[in-house]
Amino acid sequence: MSLEPIQIKVDVEQQRLLLSWQDGQQQDLSHAQLRANCPCGYCRSNRLRQWEIQYPADVAISAIYSQGYGIQICFSDGHDKGIFPWSYLREIMQ
Repeated sequence: MSLEPIQIKVDVEQQRLLLSWQDGQQQDLSHAQLRANCPCGYCRSNRLRQWEIQYPADVAISAIYSQGYGIQICFSDGHDKGIFPWSYLREIMQ
């Protein structure tokens, strides 16, 4: 079974990323939640140090690019280093 979701939708108005997985599971992730959980080295390092990651309250997804094993998410605050593997996205809400 592929780890890739069967459907990806960005709801710009509600600032949500909606994922539908092959096993029927649905995920509804806020843009702020994704920004707070960015897996790039810089953000990971800050979380390990228990430093607050600064971003605007109304941060939004500005672009998404397929990377095969996941998606690169670019945010309205200019942060674009995070590549979110499919397995990581599944774990965010569990």
